[in-house]
Amino acid sequence: MKTIKIKDLDEKVYEFTSQSGLKIYIWPYDLSEEVNMSLTVKYGSIHTDFKVGKTVYHLPNGIAHFLEHIKFNEKPGLTAHDYFYSIGSYTNAYTTYDHTSYEVTCSEKIDVNLNHLLYFVLNPYFTKELVQKEKGIIVEECKMSLDNPYNIGYQNLLQNIYKYNKKRNLVTGNEDDIKRISIDDVEAVFSNFYHPENMFLTVTGKVNPFEVEKIVEKFFEDKEYAKYIKPKLITKKEPDDIVKASDSINTNITKEKLFIAYKIPKKSYKAFDDLTLRILLNIILNINFGVTSEFNNYLLKKDLIDDMYYTINVEKDHVIIMFEISTSYPNEVLNKIRKQMEHLTLNEQEFTRKKRALIATSILGYDDSYEVNSDIRMDIIRYNKIVTDLKGIINSFTLEVVKNIASKITDYKESYIILNPLEENENPQ
Repeated sequence: MKTIKIKDLDEKVYEFTSQSGLKIYIWPYDLSEEVNMSLTVKYGSIHTDFKVGKTVYHLPNGIAHFLEHIKFNEKPGLTAHDYFYSIGSYTNAYTTYDHTSYEVTCSEKIDVNLNHLLYFVLNPYFTKELVQKEKGIIVEECKMSLDNPYNIGYQNLLQNIYKYNKKRNLVTGNEDDIKRISIDDVEAVFSNFYHPENMFLTVTGKVNPFEVEKIVEKFFEDKEYAKYIKPKLITKKEPDDIVKASDSINTNITKEKLFIAYKIPKKSYKAFDDLTLRILLNIILNINFGVTSEFNNYLLKKDLIDDMYYTINVEKDHVIIMFEISTSYPNEVLNKIRKQMEHLTLNEQEFTRKKRALIATSILGYDDSYEVNSDIRMDIIRYNKIVTDLKGIINSFTLEVVKNIASKITDYKESYIILNPLEENENPQ
């Protein structure tokens, strides 16, 4: 078993690889009364097109999410939800663009809970009847999601900024996608991606790492898995241009909503790895658009906005910066954000303060078992390793480096969506 030390913190994460090829990460935390377990598959909604050997697959959008749902069925009349509830535990799952994760939270019977988590995710129980039944459930879930006007704005924005990137599609797939899913599609994903070598287990909380290792090895000792052949994902290179510059949508809201996206070619940042780029961009945007920024306070004092949030996505070929703003003056706010993006402000005092805040946040995260579990998952998905020296990385940044990053936020394409309240007797678009 390998010990991974988190620098500047008295914390250790234990790592080992089981005989099946499954990697396990364990963070023991005696102050927690709970144990958080997550079994994560490196397969998400964007992975619909792939090749294994000479066989090429083009599966419907939404297949990853569909499989996540149907996976909870263990046998006729029994679901994993039923089982974990009967022993006083909680289970859930989620599907994102690039991974699917199955979670269990418990406070006792660690061996029983861990065994059953591995069992129900790795057990291929599928029937045509279950597939058909699940379609109706997920179609309703999809409809409910699209009844939310903010989801409409966000999804339309993604479709306007991406031409080929599969993120432009709903994680659930749309109604037609869901109806096209067959049991063959479900089995194709399971057989090609739900292999221990394409998964990892994260256990955090009040546990003994060596007991976890023993439980996992015992689970796999009488199971055999074929050699894993990693599928080759089929993708199209995303262009730097956007599909559409703007949209105005009338929908069921009480106040206007503004969504903005900036698509920045990543080639501008060849000298920076994804982790560095993500942290530095977050510092820059926090100084200029964060809740304590001068710009945000100005917009609030002028009653131009109710709130403003931003996200940063560092992808293979692009950096995507997105804003979501509640405002009665979308066009005026849009113009002000454009000007701020063109004249990003940075100074030593604010830069130092933001670095300290980021370090403090990373330290405080080790007080929460679930948060550490989630952080480990994201590190493995994003960087294929646990980030062990976040404090050192942040402290190594200088104002000159940050200014260099900011100076390159010029060659971008912008797209925006304005959501407008419906006029009386008007139907939503």
